[in-house]
Amino acid sequence: MTISNENNEALAEVMKDLRPSFWRPFLITSLLLLLVVAFITDYNIRQSEEVLGEQMADKGIRAIWLFENVLMDKIQFKSTEVRNEYIRHLGTQDDFSFLAVTDSEGRFLAHSDMKKIGSYLTVFDAGEESGFWERVEHILPRTDAQGTAWGFVSIGNERLFLVHRIYGENFRQGNLRYLHPEITDFINKDEVRHVFAAINSKTLQKDIAVYRRKAFTVALWILGLSSVSMWMVSLVNKLVSNRKAIRIAEKTIASMRREVLELEEEVIKREKLAAIGNLAAGVAHEIRNPLSSIKGYATYFSGYFPKESNEYKAAQIMVQEAERLNRVVGELLGVSRPTDVKKAEIPIDGVLDTCIAILQADAKQLGIEFRVFGRGKVLNIDPDRIKQAVLNICLNAVEAIRDEKKTLRKEKRYHIDMTVTEQEKNFCLTIKDNGPGIDAELLSRIFDPYFTTKNEGTGLGLSNVRKILEAHGGSIEAESQKGFGTVFNLYLPKRG
Repeated sequence: MTISNENNEALAEVMKDLRPSFWRPFLITSLLLLLVVAFITDYNIRQSEEVLGEQMADKGIRAIWLFENVLMDKIQFKSTEVRNEYIRHLGTQDDFSFLAVTDSEGRFLAHSDMKKIGSYLTVFDAGEESGFWERVEHILPRTDAQGTAWGFVSIGNERLFLVHRIYGENFRQGNLRYLHPEITDFINKDEVRHVFAAINSKTLQKDIAVYRRKAFTVALWILGLSSVSMWMVSLVNKLVSNRKAIRIAEKTIASMRREVLELEEEVIKREKLAAIGNLAAGVAHEIRNPLSSIKGYATYFSGYFPKESNEYKAAQIMVQEAERLNRVVGELLGVSRPTDVKKAEIPIDGVLDTCIAILQADAKQLGIEFRVFGRGKVLNIDPDRIKQAVLNICLNAVEAIRDEKKTLRKEKRYHIDMTVTEQEKNFCLTIKDNGPGIDAELLSRIFDPYFTTKNEGTGLGLSNVRKILEAHGGSIEAESQKGFGTVFNLYLPKRG
């Protein structure tokens, strides 16, 4: 019933989001559309300015070419006065402001207005660059490899469109000096010469202003229509998102319900195991005393018979079986009682090396190689308990390899690897062997008490290993593939 109420509350919370809000999507979409339209309008204006600028630049380049030909006397005139008048006319036709030639310092060497010869060209947009060429280069970005550039600048009280060609000293400045060798009679080889054509930009500015007003009006219409459309799209998207949220909530609640059922099953299972453990503890204590008596009497009676006699052998069998039963009772008590651990900061290498030393004799006989990786780690553990856990896992691996060698027809090199790695919150001790592996259908049951596939096993070893890891605040996982070996990952939390 509790789960059902939580389910209804979660669905009610999700249903609140189904009520569409008008102003929020409208304002958001309007703002986004305004930014998009502004960007597109600005881009179109820039493109228009660039196209109109290229047209004006083409007109300026043609005028400069004609101006250069007049200065180089490629066009003959009757007199100097006629020549100067023609130059003045070139500099004032079709919105031209002036045509001029300057030296490397910006001093006019030739000008359509003869009165300006000897004065200096002052550009107000040029910044604080050191030389005249650097200032011109700063405000007029280069557009071709010959050294021609153009752009809007402020000269005097006017906003002009300036076209510039330079007969430079190197490739960076321009190639006109080398592309037109006939110019050498007109300029000094060792002096940089600049040629300018300044065009009045009032007509262009008027055209651009008209275009901007039209673009702004169109943008407002687009913004209004698009805002309504986007609001509708936002509304539909919100409804779709809410439907997805409901489905996610339903899946989450179903998952939580499954988890609660699994937890309930786990609690029931633990209660049963606890009851069995208490019963087992009582039975184990009652069995141990008679077992000690049986072992003692069997040992006593074996002394009355020769060692080769059947009676002596029978007595020894009774002793061995009593010892085996005592071990089973001990393991049974280990499962039933809580596992107490006494943690300390211990180098894990010593624990692993001790386990290898205990198993070394059997391993050498079976041709098993122990390998340790990730040495030097210090863990917060109970060394005796962790040693018990590692020994249990390694003993299982050794016994599985022994059984496989009995049936395996070819030679196989066996190894058991122990690797210690550091994670964000845990240390992970990985024990990996290349033995016969575990069947997939049995892998999920190997930690269950009393589950075993060995004839003489008690099924309590791995169950105790899990108890030891849980007592440390850690956990254990197992992976296996039949024929390729088994991997155990022991997770031990870091201190604190």
